[in-house]
Amino acid sequence: MGFTDFSSESGLAIANHFFRTKSYVEGYAPTQADVVTFKAFKNAPDAAKYPHVARWYKHIASYQAEFATLKGDPSRAFTSFGPENADIPVIKPAAADDDDDDMDLFGSDEDEEDAEAAAQRAKNLAEYKKKSAAKAKPAAKTTVVLGIRPSSKLLTATKPP
Repeated sequence: MGFTDFSSESGLAIANHFFRTKSYVEGYAPTQADVVTFKAFKNAPDAAKYPHVARWYKHIASYQAEFATLKGDPSRAFTSFGPENADIPVIKPAAADDDDDDMDLFGSDEDEEDAEAAAQRAKNLAEYKKKSAAKAKPAAKTTVVLGIRPSSKLLTATKPP
């Protein structure tokens, strides 16, 4: 099917969806397909609304000095390039009050703590403190550092024969 036009919102939406995962119209390097498509734009696309098309447009604009030397057939129309189908992708905006509190993977569905669980935790904490208080404290240790230096009397400086 290919691109339709780049002056309408729907045409830019199709192109934005196409360039979401592609750096070039065809292949992995700039070609005449990119040049023909680039020349079909009347002006640069809005980067806020169409970030992927704006990225591609700016990237291809950096090759303007090399347009004549790029590989490919420049006689093909820009409508022969692009996506297989021209379905306009509909991107739903994220809900403003999207709350992830309902996704508790490790806890219960309730936000309040059970009185029974709180009592059990308090009991366990009291037992732990009781056991740790009963343990004998380790004795204080002292570190001794000995410095051994050679005595100058033991060293003799003699010349070898």
